[in-house]
Amino acid sequence: MLKNKMDIFCWFDDSRSRLFASFRTNISMLEIKPELKDRIMTHDRSIVAARYVVRQKQVMIVCQAGDVSFWSLEGQKTKRFSEQHTGENFDTTCLGFDEFGEKFYTGGSDGKIRIWNYNGRILQTLDAGKGTAVEITQIEAIKRRIVAVGWSKHLTVFRDLQQVEGRPSAPTEWKGEKDKTEGHDDDIVCMAVTLFFPQLLASGSTDGEICIWNTSSELFVRRLDQRKRSPNDTQAKLQDNAADFAITMLRFLDKRMATSTNNNLAGANLLSCGGIGFVRFWNVHTGKLISEFQAHTDVSSVIMEIDMHNKYLGTGDVNGLVKLWDIEQYCLQSDSITVGKSLPPLLAEFTAHSDSITCIDFLEKDERMFILTSSSDCSVVLSDINGNPYGTFGQPNQWRLDMDLSKINEENLQANRNKDDNKSQEEYSKENDEESRSVLSQDIDNMSSVTDEEMLTRRSNVWESTSIGVMYQEKRTNRRQRNQPSLITKKDYLLWEKTGLAPGGAYGALDTFELPTIPDQKKTAYLDTTYLWQANNLGDNIRRRPLPSMIGENLKSAFDERSIFPKYILDYEAKQKQLFEAGNQQQATNIAPISGINFNSQTSVRQTVDAAFKIKRQSSSSTLLSDQKAQ
Repeated sequence: MLKNKMDIFCWFDDSRSRLFASFRTNISMLEIKPELKDRIMTHDRSIVAARYVVRQKQVMIVCQAGDVSFWSLEGQKTKRFSEQHTGENFDTTCLGFDEFGEKFYTGGSDGKIRIWNYNGRILQTLDAGKGTAVEITQIEAIKRRIVAVGWSKHLTVFRDLQQVEGRPSAPTEWKGEKDKTEGHDDDIVCMAVTLFFPQLLASGSTDGEICIWNTSSELFVRRLDQRKRSPNDTQAKLQDNAADFAITMLRFLDKRMATSTNNNLAGANLLSCGGIGFVRFWNVHTGKLISEFQAHTDVSSVIMEIDMHNKYLGTGDVNGLVKLWDIEQYCLQSDSITVGKSLPPLLAEFTAHSDSITCIDFLEKDERMFILTSSSDCSVVLSDINGNPYGTFGQPNQWRLDMDLSKINEENLQANRNKDDNKSQEEYSKENDEESRSVLSQDIDNMSSVTDEEMLTRRSNVWESTSIGVMYQEKRTNRRQRNQPSLITKKDYLLWEKTGLAPGGAYGALDTFELPTIPDQKKTAYLDTTYLWQANNLGDNIRRRPLPSMIGENLKSAFDERSIFPKYILDYEAKQKQLFEAGNQQQATNIAPISGINFNSQTSVRQTVDAAFKIKRQSSSSTLLSDQKAQ
């Protein structure tokens, strides 16, 4: 019981940049934003994860604000999008990928999992917290299923995602935990899945316990609890050393799992890291702890990552320190009963960030290994396997990966060593002092005989007395000589060479010659007649195109229809003539007997006859067209 109720208690979470303050019955959470003081920042908020996507051949970076960005390995940003919309306020806590490499997942503090494609579109949203705000720490994809952990003692599974595409999906229970007899006694915070058959899943909790599951049947296989926190401790002890047992990350050695034989079956094939900087090597088949060592001292927890060949191990702590270990031959066999305490060979140790390391990733390009590190200081750095940084994502200038920084540093060190061996630092300084004194004495002696005017216009000769001048003279003397342009004297058209006058204007030399004579063109009779016709009819000043000659003017024989038109047209015309004559005769016989017809009746008869002829002509033209189409 607190005696003074007016006191304010504060606690700062370094990994999430949050300040918690309590006053009486109220608790407030404040966000601490980093100050930008001559420091390169990749994002405005702390980096959650930075991974190299092999299919995209780009680096994917996710920050707490939900911003997702893609970068080339040379440090050029390609695209960026955000998962938070107006009015939403939650933190992105983890990043995951599907088993086919076509989608990726992001988990937030609101208890939801968002499924993305690489174009920035949210395909589906999964409610892992069932309507409550829970913190998701890790997401894994297993054979058309998604498993999420971080806020519960049980594994949360989403099944049959294809059937509920576009609709919210409800989580289901892990089959191995239905009877509640097997599983964890504390919250699960991390897990790992093997890539080879038989596929296993390892889950780690905050009390230091590791459980092995079969992903096909979802049944419990084995428990690894050699470093589990004892549940019999008092409440005060549990509060003091709870972080010392928590497991932050699990990784399977897939290469050793795939090549497991009777000889190396007892070797280590599972790694775990967590409280007080310890890294432990386990054997999944026997459930035995083979070796453990403290990778980082004076820290609360560490994270780790291994490369695809299971050769390198990278660890990072809350102070921004990164260490690289060689584990290719470490713990391949275990014959002793006791737990090993030896350390693997340390390859490199460097500090790339000023705050806690949040993610480490290994990538390979052009048969060279690189390491990618992200931190809570809002930056992501790309380095080589020896810890030499190439650059920070977000800097104005890009870098080149074809430069081997380790070789360049070795050459510089070797050059410095050779210089130190040939001439010690004391001798070098003495010689410099003697040279400077001699130069000064000569200048002083010469200055006594120099007048004031010469002193103002005098320029000191530094080319022979300084190393820069000597180097400049050597470069000038050893450079390739250029061919200077010379005068051309063998050309006849250079008039100014003959006369001795300098060229003027835009042209340096001109020459003239007589044009060849053009013979007279003979005009044809057709052109002569056309010219005479134009002169007689249009005048001399009017020029027009000549008129084409008529076809009838050049005809010598009589016009013959049978040689021009086809037979069916001539037959059709003869038939129409016969019909026309027969119609005229029939109308004449019908009109002749009628008597006593006045003038108006005669005009009406003529109009009817003309209409009949008109109808007959139209019918004849339509039949002609139909016959032509038939032909």
